[in-house]
Amino acid sequence: MIKVAVTGNIGSGKSEFINFISKLGFYYISSDLIISKLYEDFKTRSIILQKLNLNEKNYKQEIISNMHNEVFNRQLKKVIYPFLYSKKKILSQKHSTYQPIFHEVPLLYEENLSRDYNVTVFIKADINKRRQRVLNRGVSRNYFTLMNSKQINENIKKNKSTFTLDNNGSILNLRLNIIKLLNEL
Repeated sequence: MIKVAVTGNIGSGKSEFINFISKLGFYYISSDLIISKLYEDFKTRSIILQKLNLNEKNYKQEIISNMHNEVFNRQLKKVIYPFLYSKKKILSQKHSTYQPIFHEVPLLYEENLSRDYNVTVFIKADINKRRQRVLNRGVSRNYFTLMNSKQINENIKKNKSTFTLDNNGSILNLRLNIIKLLNEL
């Protein structure tokens, strides 16, 4: 099975990449989507919030406000990652006939996960472009700054990746670069 990890810093275009390849008929597994679904499931969310000692009513705000706390971050990962990896494993096995399978992995290098993939694709974009994309989604500047600070330098990611796609232009330009990449896989 060919496993392709797609990564990039916040606002770089990972979701656009995944959306486009899915329209082309490729299968993908999105870490962000899985985590969102974990929180949507009442039973799973209750387990997570109980282990983190968070209030159901405003847990999203509590998580964001605690992101500066490294002890909290470690605990959050310790609680969520087993759910995430279990779901990813189930999905990978279920769809093992798809070649390749794309995995959207925002923290690929930060969590030392690149060894789990045959190919890594880094989507690179200028910080000002990334910030504007995130702000256009209705996310605060402070949130962007916080999440961006949790990610390693783009040049390091570029040097570690099999392929790098520049996403400083239009969506059409990104899509053309994705098509070129697919021809090289």
